[in-house]
Amino acid sequence: MSSSVCPVVGTTNDVLPPNHPEVDLAKDGQTCPVVGATTDHHHNLHKHPAVPIEGSSPTATACPALKTVVNQPKSKAMDDEVCPVIGPATTVLPPDHPSTADAKEGDVCPVTKATIAHHKNKVHSHPSVQGAEAGAVCPVAGVRI
Repeated sequence: MSSSVCPVVGTTNDVLPPNHPEVDLAKDGQTCPVVGATTDHHHNLHKHPAVPIEGSSPTATACPALKTVVNQPKSKAMDDEVCPVIGPATTVLPPDHPSTADAKEGDVCPVTKATIAHHKNKVHSHPSVQGAEAGAVCPVAGVRI
């Protein structure tokens, strides 16, 4: 696991799930078919090692290593849960995320392509950072804003 935090979804996980479609991570300009992220900002990602997964789908929630990560102090401070696609990620939306208050069940997030149905009552609004000075530390991810 890398110590860097994704500024969009707040994950510290840098390993793609085992069932992730093939993407050349070294090549800029490609768009992930799963979450819509571009490879331009994701050169830190790695392919998951081949593992046999019996009786379950090869998603992040089935990974025994990631389930233990969310119990680490840093993950607890960030309010992490295990997302089946990206692994451990904060349940707090970034401060500039569009409001989800009026979102309907079938709506799709304009940022990550995630469906509201899968995230209803699982993600929370970010504490206000209006008026924060340049260089202030995010109260959720612990990174400078």
